[in-house]
Amino acid sequence: MEHLLKADLNRDWLLLMLIGALLVLGLLRYRFPRRMAELMLLPINDKYFALEGRQKGIGHPFNLAMLGVQITAFGLLLAALKMTRSATPELLNFALFIKGILVISLYLILRYSLDWVVGYIFNCQKILSEYRYQRLSFHHLIALALLFLLTIMFFSALSFQTLTPVILFGVIFALFTTVIYSVRRNSATLITNFLYFILYICALEIAPYALLYQAAMA
Repeated sequence: MEHLLKADLNRDWLLLMLIGALLVLGLLRYRFPRRMAELMLLPINDKYFALEGRQKGIGHPFNLAMLGVQITAFGLLLAALKMTRSATPELLNFALFIKGILVISLYLILRYSLDWVVGYIFNCQKILSEYRYQRLSFHHLIALALLFLLTIMFFSALSFQTLTPVILFGVIFALFTTVIYSVRRNSATLITNFLYFILYICALEIAPYALLYQAAMA
């Protein structure tokens, strides 16, 4: 069965990106079946953090591969957002996707570098490493859902202008939910360091997302 294509857009590179992401996910499911299963159940329970996910280093092959999927998914989202601001749909091209990838990658490098500096200065690396890993794990799930929604949007006759804001709202809501979860999970520690936590949220959570959006839309 042939997929539905909008006549005014070339989707060959999109198809390659999505197939590549699907292959990576398939390999991860084969190589780390239990870890993948626990990750998918993360919205229901947090066994992932106690069992397979106890290896919290971002250097673990599973996390590195899923981080690549994240960058791909959010790069596609930024490309779609940029396209909806233009009257010419042809702007959704590979170069725009590459720009989204670069913006996301730069954001992650700066974000985690600043996070590490804050942890070093205030001597709270252990607390922040736990918090980072929780966010990273939930962002894996958000990226999977985002890829699914973008696939529907790119390869159907549904309107970009209608779906893109809905998807963006869903992503923002999911990101906000991960912050709420981490706050609840680490409430005992955060209460004793409440002022630092508020500064952390404003400086390294809210502001970076706003700057990322502005940079992507520039």
